[in-house]
Order: sequence, then C-alpha cells, then structure tokens
Amino acid sequence: MQKLIDLAQKIKDEELRRKVIEILKDVRLSNKDFKKYPRMDIEEARTLFGVSGSQGTSTVERDILNHTLSLADVCLKFAETVEKNYKVPINRDNLLAAAIVHDLGHLFEYKKGKSGVEHTGIMLDHTMLGVAELYHRGFPEAVIHIVAAHAGEHGTTPPRNFEALILHYCDSLLSLVEFQVGQQEQPVQFVLFDEETIKKMTGGKTED
Repeated sequence: MQKLIDLAQKIKDEELRRKVIEILKDVRLSNKDFKKYPRMDIEEARTLFGVSGSQGTSTVERDILNHTLSLADVCLKFAETVEKNYKVPINRDNLLAAAIVHDLGHLFEYKKGKSGVEHTGIMLDHTMLGVAELYHRGFPEAVIHIVAAHAGEHGTTPPRNFEALILHYCDSLLSLVEFQVGQQEQPVQFVLFDEETIKKMTGGKTED
C-alpha cells in the first residue's frame, strides 16, 4: 500500500491528493450492509479475469497491486504523448487519482480460499462498489466518472472525456498483456492413457 501512497504524492491538487491517500490508508465500504464482506490486503490481492476467443474463455489471476502501479505508469506516459503530439490538455491529477483507486473494489469482490481465488458472494461488482465509495467520500465528479467508465463503451457508463478514454484503453491493453503472461505461467497438463483405455476409445484398434 505504501507504493500506492507514494504514487499518490504526485497528485498536485492538494485536496484530491488528500482524499486519495485517505482512502488508501482506510480501504473500506462505508455502507453498513457491506461490512460483512472480507477485505483482502492489496499486497496479496488477486482477482480473476477472462478473455474470450476462438477456443472459448480462459481465466487467469491478476495481481491487483502490480496492475494498479503499471496502469498508473502507462496512463501518465500516454497522457504525455497525447499532450505533446496532439496538443490535447489532459488532467493528469484526475487520471492518476482514478488509476490508483479504480480497482479497490476488487479487494471485497474476491478472497483467498482453499481452492485459490474465490468470489466473496458480494452482489455488486468492483466498479459499482468503487463508484459508490468515492461518491460517499466526496471525490470530484470527473474522477468518479473515469472510474465508472473504465469498462468502456460496453459498460454502464461509457467514457465521456479524454482521461476516461485513456484509462479504459490502457487498462484493456494491460489486461491482454497480463492474460498472455498468465497463460504462459500456467503449467502444461498432460493426459496419459493406458493401453486398455485406448482400446475402448478406438473400438479395440490400436496403432504403434
């Protein structure tokens, strides 16, 4: 968490910086009905996400802390390129704040169980949880919008400013990278059949 707090120190707007650091130091769901859900420590927090393709949908684990730090870094570098080459002003404070807090809801959405990463049973997804908490804590509308829109055009709140577009597409690109890395890290599984099983599967015919 200290890495995220250090990152938040780069936010120039004093009030916004204070709010981001406060929520990092006290990650919780303020609504009393949601206090029953456990919260993962961000240092060990993992979430599951999948990518659909011709072979169906495959699922891998995401390291929330590394994803958040990486996203913030990519967003700021992309914002610099957009400002330099297209002369489009980007509110880096809002973009950085949103990047830091956009996935905090995942800490309540998943938990470490006996069989690995498990859903907690919470009925709201991480985006809605995050938006509700940011609204409750008085975050600026622009920051709340970026978080609400990070699922993109197919989400409930499509991106409506450059900061939201940048975060969404950088988030999506990192997801593809993380998916490929996750796929490579999964062990290769072999299925071995004995001769009798092969005979049953082939109707009694076997080939050397």
